[in-house]
Amino acid sequence: MATARDILDETVTSFEATTPVDDVIDEIRTSTAGSERTVYYAYVVDGDGTLEGVTSLRELLNAGGDTPIGEIATDSVVFVETDDSVDRVATVFSRQQFMALPVVDESKELVGAVTAGDVIEALDEEASKKVLKTTIRDIEYDPADESTYECFSCGTIMTATTNPGTCPNCGSDVRHRQTSIE
Repeated sequence: MATARDILDETVTSFEATTPVDDVIDEIRTSTAGSERTVYYAYVVDGDGTLEGVTSLRELLNAGGDTPIGEIATDSVVFVETDDSVDRVATVFSRQQFMALPVVDESKELVGAVTAGDVIEALDEEASKKVLKTTIRDIEYDPADESTYECFSCGTIMTATTNPGTCPNCGSDVRHRQTSIE
């Protein structure tokens, strides 16, 4: 069974609590320049690498440049451990709705982070169903049931057991009616 250790990214952005926000932002810019890596959070660690806090990029950008990162970080950190199964990591993601989670070892030392995308790629179909069943308890779903779809362009409403893909009237894309439009 796959674990958080198997899917974590070791290139995580971590800083000591006394590091000024301007230095943190500069380090994040430098570390991600020319890469496809996305940083969602900056983690606060002590001198031994033990996870002590977390802050979002939004909080960093709204803080004063000389403010130590430890002053804006929360010490109530949701994390997963290296030996946690991918199923458990997926459950934490679905309940917490974060973009990334820090991964710590048995001594709570920060060893990396996992993103929601990493977890989705690691889950097989059975594990995905299991996670959905444990996190979405109030929705009865039977794939054989018909669903309602709506055309984006002409507004035609249709029912089908699977997404028809395109509108039979105008050929435009359709959406499941229970999917919100944002």
